[in-house]
Amino acid sequence: MKKWIVTILILALFPISIFAGREKEYGFVVIINPKNPVKSMTKSEVKLTYLRKINKRWPGINKNIVPVDRKDMPDFKRNFLSDLINMSAQDMSRYFTERQYMNAEMPPITFGTDEEIVDYVANNIGAIGYISIGSLTESTRNKVKVVFP
Repeated sequence: MKKWIVTILILALFPISIFAGREKEYGFVVIINPKNPVKSMTKSEVKLTYLRKINKRWPGINKNIVPVDRKDMPDFKRNFLSDLINMSAQDMSRYFTERQYMNAEMPPITFGTDEEIVDYVANNIGAIGYISIGSLTESTRNKVKVVFP
């Protein structure tokens, strides 16, 4: 009985995320607008949503899915492309160019900094983006919702 009480107290005082350490493994987190009802996403769901392969609109809110990307190529962008999207930067660019011509879909909106991405996602309910794990502060968590990892 005492062991259970001690364990419960430890867990209460030091909450452990089910994703503990995985953010560092990837080097990035995927973010959406806090008004979006999605709570979390799998790798597959992130890929299918970001690429708009199944839906062009978010289920539950019926807003256009708006992918957000980085202009430059930091390491965490390479990780996002290789680990989640399974494409190179050139492949992703080609993919969105084809979608633009075939379906009149806009390519991802690009920004130069994580702060710009956070601000855009915070102000656009349909946006989905990714930022460096190092940019994930308490202030950032108050503006956007982390759905992966």
